Amino acid sequence: MKKLEGNRKDWIKNILIVFLVILLLLTFFSNTIMNYSLAEVSSTYITNGSISTAIRGTGTIQSVDPYNVTISEGRKVESVKIKKGDTVAKGDVLFVLEEGDSTEVTEAKKAYQTLLEQYDTTIIDNQISSDVITAAKNKDEDVLAQKTALLEQRTALLKQKKDALDAIDAQISVTGATVVDTKAEEAQLEAANTALQAAKDALDKVNELQTKLDAYLSEAAQITDDETKKWELIDKAVALGNERDAIGDAATLTANIKAYENQITSINKTIEEKKKQPTEVSAELAYQRAIANNEYTQAKESYDELSNEIKYQRQLQDLLDQIDDAKSKYETLEKKAIGTEVKAPASGTITAVNVVAGEKVEAESAMATIQLSGKDYTLEMSVTKEQAARVKVGDVGQASSSWYYSDMVLTVSAIKNDTSNPSSGNRIIVFTVTGSDINVGQSVTVSVGDKSANYDMIVPNTAIREDKNGTYILVITSKSTPLGNRYTATRVDVTKLASDDTNTAISCGLQGYESVITTATKPVSAGDLVRLPK
Repeated sequence: MKKLEGNRKDWIKNILIVFLVILLLLTFFSNTIMNYSLAEVSSTYITNGSISTAIRGTGTIQSVDPYNVTISEGRKVESVKIKKGDTVAKGDVLFVLEEGDSTEVTEAKKAYQTLLEQYDTTIIDNQISSDVITAAKNKDEDVLAQKTALLEQRTALLKQKKDALDAIDAQISVTGATVVDTKAEEAQLEAANTALQAAKDALDKVNELQTKLDAYLSEAAQITDDETKKWELIDKAVALGNERDAIGDAATLTANIKAYENQITSINKTIEEKKKQPTEVSAELAYQRAIANNEYTQAKESYDELSNEIKYQRQLQDLLDQIDDAKSKYETLEKKAIGTEVKAPASGTITAVNVVAGEKVEAESAMATIQLSGKDYTLEMSVTKEQAARVKVGDVGQASSSWYYSDMVLTVSAIKNDTSNPSSGNRIIVFTVTGSDINVGQSVTVSVGDKSANYDMIVPNTAIREDKNGTYILVITSKSTPLGNRYTATRVDVTKLASDDTNTAISCGLQGYESVITTATKPVSAGDLVRLPK
């Protein structure tokens, strides 16, 4: 009993020890455990300094009214005498072309020759008469008018002959549909065939019985020592004879078969003659159709001959017109053919060279681009509506690498809507660009607008927050506790004075050395406890 009480006391003592250990651990590590549930924030101190409110953006230099150097015909380039950035005077040689006809002249000549060949082939293949050829060459519309009028008459005659032929064919169709009546003969033929088959079957049976009978009698004649068997065979032969005689005589059956065959032959001949015999009406219709078909064929041949003459005259006239046009185009291109040198039409700067030696150039394609002397360059930059409000026409911008663009001057010449993205509400600032070292296609970063100013309080843009009550920042305030420091996010209302891409100048009731929250691992509101990075 005493042993049980001692064990119970040990258990109670152990439980109390474990409880006290857990309580001590929670007391010492409560700060750490709570910190892991708080948002971790990044912060920076309020500083002073300068902020530039100038608007910055990037655009590409373009030329105003650039001149594209082209040629009027396709040629192959032999050599290129210029490069991008060269300054040229009016009349300077830009390209040298290879000798020979242009692509357009070659193709025009080929088209002209093809039409001539087509004209000759049409005459030969269709065996067109000389009268039609002459009328086509003379473009004789009177001949066409006369033939067209005559064709109308032959069209009417052809229809008349076709209608007559169709009418006869209709009569023949009705006459041919009349059925010759041979039902009686066919019934007789069926009866005769049935009788013939029955006679043949009877004759076959008689012959079969006669053969068996003869066999019995022959066998009986050879028996000499057994009279009983001999008479049995004779009795069988007598029974077969009686059965044979009941069917009929072989000679009579043979005569009947011959008679039936003659009857069938006669009936078939009657049916054949009845079906082959033409009526007088059918014969007359066949004669009339032969005449009508001959007249229709003659009318059709006459119509086709005249129709082809009209068709071929028009076809040849059309080909001759095409030949005249092709010849005129070929001769015109030959007269307008350019030489081998392509020269500058005016003074200026080469901003693009689009071909190389050996390349074939299509007509009217841009071989090079010249920025004509006295013409400006432009640069366009997209900005927000609010940014555009801080800029006015006449403001001078500055290139970001001013040491590189030593004499480049960018002047705002226009502010317009961004038509490429109208829903954004953005604006396009247009600069007129002047200077000595300017290249079309060059990308330039520009700043324009207000200049920089000094401020006592500056914070990162990420520290600025807004809600329905206004603009504010969250500063970190600390409080010492027995378990360590506690950090709280405290709201401070501010007024924005100026801002650039990264920082904002503010005015508020702070001293200027406070720590401001810039980012956090999760949303933070005023009054929330936060933790700092380790």
